[in-house]
Formats: sequence, structure tokens, C-alpha cells
Amino acid sequence: MRLYLSSTLSDLEEERRAVKEVLSGQYTVVESYEADPRPLWQSCVADVATCTIYIGIVGLRYGFVPPGQDKSITELEFDAALAAGLPCFVFVREVDAIPASRTDLYTKQNDPALIEAFRARLSSGASGIPRAALFTTADDLKVKVLRALQRQPAPALDRPVGLPSPPAAAKPAAPETAPPPPSPSPPLTELQKLLKSYLQDNWAALHGHPAFLRANLFPDLDQAVPLSAERVFAMACDGPPIELLLGAREFFQARAARGVSPASSVSESDGIVCSAIVRCALVAAERYVRGKVDGGAHRDHDPVWSSDHLVACIEAAVRLGFGLCFSPGSPQPENVFRLVHPVPEPGVAGEEGAALSAAELLATIERREFQTGQDYDPDYLRAFIRRRASGLGTALVVSTDAAGRFESAERRAELLKDLREQFDLRTFFQRRGEDAMPPWARQMQDSLLHALGPVLDISLHKAAITEKDMAQRESERAAAPAVTNLTMTFNAPVGTLAQANAPGAQAAARDIVNGLQGAELLQVLAAVQRAIDACAAQPGDAAQRRLMEQELDEVRTVLQGEGRSASDAKLVKRCLDGVETSARALSNGRAIVETLAPVWAGLKQSWPAFLALFN
Repeated sequence: MRLYLSSTLSDLEEERRAVKEVLSGQYTVVESYEADPRPLWQSCVADVATCTIYIGIVGLRYGFVPPGQDKSITELEFDAALAAGLPCFVFVREVDAIPASRTDLYTKQNDPALIEAFRARLSSGASGIPRAALFTTADDLKVKVLRALQRQPAPALDRPVGLPSPPAAAKPAAPETAPPPPSPSPPLTELQKLLKSYLQDNWAALHGHPAFLRANLFPDLDQAVPLSAERVFAMACDGPPIELLLGAREFFQARAARGVSPASSVSESDGIVCSAIVRCALVAAERYVRGKVDGGAHRDHDPVWSSDHLVACIEAAVRLGFGLCFSPGSPQPENVFRLVHPVPEPGVAGEEGAALSAAELLATIERREFQTGQDYDPDYLRAFIRRRASGLGTALVVSTDAAGRFESAERRAELLKDLREQFDLRTFFQRRGEDAMPPWARQMQDSLLHALGPVLDISLHKAAITEKDMAQRESERAAAPAVTNLTMTFNAPVGTLAQANAPGAQAAARDIVNGLQGAELLQVLAAVQRAIDACAAQPGDAAQRRLMEQELDEVRTVLQGEGRSASDAKLVKRCLDGVETSARALSNGRAIVETLAPVWAGLKQSWPAFLALFN
């Protein structure tokens, strides 16, 4: 099926690539780049007429206006599609989501009034003008393109251009009541593509392996019908997802009863079996989450509902379409990185004037402590991120809490836009407090953790362990006779052989605050906030008050989180130091300093990593 893709080029290159990626294998995308004796605009218009569907993407650049014409090639292509009677799907990027550098107002290539008039025409609702859909990012565009095309009836098969239609006599007579054309199958998700490729590539090892044949994944598996990779794939994509999840759980539970962990494989073929079943489980988890989540009502910067980080990653992957890469040793995706403090700090070297310092972003991706005083070339950082993503086989993703400064939807949208445009990083936001979860989201989360627990070696109630204990567990696992040198990549192209994920505590390398309870600390922080309100009430104190409130928000966000790392301890100390410094700058700030005293004492008593900062 031929589909014509129309847009201006330099400003919408990423969006064009996203559409071609999501339609790969479903449509033949026509773009009019071939050599042609005709002028460019004439060949473009002619190519439109050879297609069965038109997709137009419109930003804030009007595009090239050919000599002798009064419209750009982009608008001429749109007119040609209307004249040919093609189903037209137009997607207009929201003004607030377009960088200033990608507009005619900035480039001066055309009068901005031209693109404004074209956009107004597309949104006019006039007779014969298809209704346009608004989008913000390339990922948002992917979802909306798929949704629009899924409602499009399947047309007749393409006929080579230039060949006459078959004579009427050669056509079979239509029945009196013709059945409706079948609905087109929805495009495969990235997880489904991965599972399909993996089954096909490894079917020789899978179909004769007793462990795979005995796995009770599919309740309707009839051994009388020959088992094939295609049949297993169809059952994984169409069968009841809960049954498949429970089957995968039982498979890895049985292995655990024999003393074999999810990460351990006695042979390469055994690792292939584990990897295939984990992939089936991830496809089932994706389908299960998709049935619970209303993706159409979710904006990219809206927080996910799940408070558990693993489930939040799966939910965000379903909603936003990014990949997940798992490696032995941790049930958390290797390509997802948590930004602890994703905002600039005035007065700290390397952080002025940026939505996020390059030094902090690089430290986050390398999973190391952030050090001030460093500065990196954005081009260098972009290349680093691109190479890291290529090595993992899937895009890098950052997550941060939708709390404190990021309670604001505007601040979340700003960070998401900045990271996507500067570094091609996907971003999602998570609410850590379980109290904010609706009942259905809590049921979904607990059910997935129960099902995936034996699969990924996680536990709903597994205690956090210290960095020292984690190092000991790593050495013990290294001594085990198992195949553990393979990486599992989900929602990404298939690379080397892979196996099931290794054991690792969900809150690995986290300290337990086991002294003064977190709720009591939050109450003390509320007292600090009241002291700030009372002591910084004068107009001249506004700047100091704002800084103290921001620092206090960061401390509150960490204490409300699931676990606390050594990096979190440094962040909390730095924020409390900032509050105290700002308080001392006030003439009556002594009361604030005094209310901070039990916070310092409680954290030192109950948080080993925090106390270590004073030794």
C-alpha cells in the first residue's frame, strides 16, 4: 500500500523519521526524492496521485514556493491529494512545542503569514478539508498516526502505476450482499516485533527443547496441531495476557524450586528458552497494561500511575513507545536513568542558564556521583548519548519524580521538551506516593509484581540492602556456574542471544531509614515550612524565601521516595545547607535554623549514608 508523506524537510526531519519507523512493513512510503526530468513540484504532485493515502505534517515553516506558483510544494501536495480523493490525514504540531529556530519567523525564509494562513486553512473546518490532529513530539505523532490509520478501511491491493485496469468482463461478479472489507491488523508493537524475530531466529533450539514444550504458557495449546514459531507468536499476541503471565510465573517458580535462579542457565539452549519465555511475559505485560491504561487521555508529561519503578517503566513504555533493556544483575531496565535533581542551581558552577546541566546529565547516565565545576560541550554529550543508545540497542530514557518543582505540568513539559530536543532523550514522570494511586492502578501494579516476581527475581516485600551487601552478593553470583554474560533487550532490534534477567533486589544499594520514621521527618519539614513563612514574610525576603522553599521541596521529594541512595544523601545535605545559609541571611532567620535542628539529628540517627557525610 503506497502512502505519500508530505512535510517541510529540515524542521520536521525527526517527525518524518518517526512516521516511517512506525509504518515500517505496513506501507510503502513515497517521498519524491528520485531523479525526474520534471520540476520538483510537478513530480511531487504526480507522485501523490499514485498513492492510496496521504499524510501531511505541518509545523511553522511554509516551505519552498516554486517559481510561477503562489503556494509551497507542501500545500500543492495537499491540494493534489484532495483533488485525487485520497484519504488525507493531517497532523499539525502545536505552536508551543516548536523550537523558535524551526520557524519562518526565525529563519526569514518566508513571510510567517503564509504558514499561519495554511495552518488556519487546515483548522478551518471548511467543507472538503480533513480535520487535522494536533501533536507535540515525534512519539506523540507516532501514536496518533497509528490510531488514525487503524480506523482506515483496507483498500484494494496496489496496482503498478501506468498499467490499465483489468477489463470489466474479467472481474468476478460481486455477490448480492458483499461482505465488508476486513479491518486492517494493527501494526505490531516493538515488544511484539522483538518476540516474533526471536522466535524465528531461535526456533531450532526452542521447538525441540523439553523445558519449552512443557511450559504451561498457553491454555489452549493443542499438541495435535504442529507447533511453530508463528503459532506461538500468535498465541502470545492474541491469548489471554493474564494466563500467559501466570504461566511464565509458574515456569520460573519451578526453576527456583530446583535451585536455579532466573539469571542462571545451565546451557546456551536453556538460556534461549528462558529468554523466549521472558519475552512472552513482557508482551503479555504490555497487553495487560494497555488494557488498563487510557493512553489517549495521557499527555507525554503526565505522570504514570505506578509507584513501583519497574511497573512504572513498563507503563511508560506502553504509553510513550520507548524500549526497555534488561541485563543480568538487576530487574530494572538498563536504559532508564533516574534524574535526582533535574534543575539548575544558581551559583553552582556548570548549572547557570540551562534547564539541566550537561555535567549532571552525564553523571546520571554513567550512574556516578555528580561533581560540580564540570562543563561539557553539548555536541559531545549528544554523541555520547547516541553511542550509549546504540550499544544498548534502544533509546535512552530518563525518569524523575512528579513532585516538588515538578508538581507543575508546565515545568514537566519544559524538561521533557528540552531533553528531547537537545539530546533525543525520552522522559517520563513518576509519582512515588502510593496514596495517589487509584484502586485500579494499585491492582495493576501489585498483580504485575506478583506475576513478574519469579521471572525477574523481585519481591513485593524484599528489604533494601546496603552497597556493602550488594558487593558481596555480586561476588557470590559471579562464583555460580551459570551463563550470565548476555543482555536482554526489549522493544529493540534483536542482537545477540539473550536469557532471563538475573536476581537483584528492587531497592539494591539503598539504605533503610529505620530510626525516625519518614512520616515524622515530613512533619518536622512542615514545621520548617511554617517557620519560613513566618520569618520571610517581608517583600525584600522574597528571593531568599523562594530558594528555601525550593531546597525544602527537594528534601521532601527524596524522603517521600521508595529508597535513599548515597547520592540522595548528598543532595539532602546540600539542600539543607542551602536552607540554613538562606535563613542566616535573614534578620529573624534564627527560628528557621532552630526548627532545622531535629531534621539534622533525625537524619543522622536514621540514615547511615547521611551520617557518613559528617565523618
